[in-house]
Amino acid sequence: MADKKDVKAAGTAMFPKEIIKFLSSPGGHSMILRGMAGTGKTTLALQMIEELAAVQQSYYMSTRVSDQSLFNQFPWLLDKVREGEILKARKKIKKKGESEQQVEKILLGLASIKGELKGEKIKAPRRELGRLQGLIESGGEDQIAEPGEEGELVVSVGAMMPEIEMAYDVVDKALPERTLVVIDSIDALAEKYGVPPSRLINAMQKDLVEGCGSNIVYVLETPDPLLDYLGDGVIYLSLNHSTGRRIREMDILKLRGCEIRQPRYVYTLLGGRVRTFEYSRYTKPDRPKKIEAIDDPTAQHVSTGNADLDSMIEGGLMKGTITLIELSPGVPVVASSQIENAIISNFIAQNRGVAWIPTKKTGADTAREELLGFVSADAFDKNVRILEPHAPAGAPKPYSMTLEGEDVRVDMKWQDVQYALRATGAPILAMVGFDSLESIYGPSVLDGMMEFLTSLLNNDGVFVATVTPSVKSTSRLSDLAHTHLRIDKTSGVTLIRGEEPFTAPHAMTDPEPGDFRPKLVPIL
Repeated sequence: MADKKDVKAAGTAMFPKEIIKFLSSPGGHSMILRGMAGTGKTTLALQMIEELAAVQQSYYMSTRVSDQSLFNQFPWLLDKVREGEILKARKKIKKKGESEQQVEKILLGLASIKGELKGEKIKAPRRELGRLQGLIESGGEDQIAEPGEEGELVVSVGAMMPEIEMAYDVVDKALPERTLVVIDSIDALAEKYGVPPSRLINAMQKDLVEGCGSNIVYVLETPDPLLDYLGDGVIYLSLNHSTGRRIREMDILKLRGCEIRQPRYVYTLLGGRVRTFEYSRYTKPDRPKKIEAIDDPTAQHVSTGNADLDSMIEGGLMKGTITLIELSPGVPVVASSQIENAIISNFIAQNRGVAWIPTKKTGADTAREELLGFVSADAFDKNVRILEPHAPAGAPKPYSMTLEGEDVRVDMKWQDVQYALRATGAPILAMVGFDSLESIYGPSVLDGMMEFLTSLLNNDGVFVATVTPSVKSTSRLSDLAHTHLRIDKTSGVTLIRGEEPFTAPHAMTDPEPGDFRPKLVPIL
């Protein structure tokens, strides 16, 4: 039972628990966060602060973007600054359009920090910082600064490297509690002071991470792995274009001392937040909830039974047209079943007829069983006819129609389907798994179906074809289809995208409890 629960819990939009565990584990930790331009490095760094705000004081240093730009892009950031959960060390200069309240809040916060620390002896070790400052003062010669009391240095705020010294001050003020320091970016800061990034990282690693047990996240503007060896943890953000769409991927390359159960995540920046997706596979809930019908979006369209999918393809499925659902290699049939079953369930809930040929991996009884609970047995048996190549043993089943398997022109006649579904409303849905159809009638089966297709579409029916990589009819169906959906699997996450209409990829995440219809989250 526990295993089943774990499977159902997967696929939810979330923040990687490996990162939280790593930064929450005892001791100090450093993390290298690098990636291509536009991958969301700043967003991820800020969200680390947000995720850990309840347990760690945080300090955010931005060397690339102005405060006002950050507040415009991340409105929640200003609230965190006001609440004291994020401390920013940059001196604030009022800009046009910025409210007096914003400026006052930030300046008061910085003044408070500086005032409390003024004239006090710094407790955090600063030996490596002193070495670095000596190097800068000497123009490159590695001079070691003189030690202060008990072998530690005394440094006043606002000296040679104010941003870094403010980070030391914040860490010192929080001791013995731990502080999370984010430097965005370490490249820009190193360039400002004319030192290699590795020297800055080494100094803070020894003083703050090892000396004080603080957490530090270094954001790199380059995707190069040259500095990876300096971090206890390494995260790489990239853009994958292998599917013809931009897919965001997060690689957790190293988290020293922590188990990495999912090394790669697909993620989205929807709503200015990093939302990742776990590996997922649908299983039918123990207590399915009855499906409520979704009304036709317009007089010319029917709903897919999934509000997110209706929105994605701009209004559902047009009556009198063909829809193609294409599975990419490696995608399990269960992924398309969730989409197909939603369409079928919505037709049943509206008392409309369905002629159904499931995929060859799914028999009639299994297909029916998957929907029972979401729809009643009586409603299913009245509104659905499952076409099978062999007559079922025993008494005839009201939902079954037999295919002789010799000639599709004889087996699939519009008049026969219309008569079998005479007690249902219009339009009629024909849901066809072409892997099943081609295994019965051969790869040229589409030629023999044209009369049936023409009659169905002329009566405002909806034809939905599902194809796997082995199906030979895919190219022709693609030419005929008004709507073309493709289902992929990337890094263990099932994605759906529109080829026609063209859409961004959407992650298929867990349904609501008791439901089977996946939530679709756009990968932006």
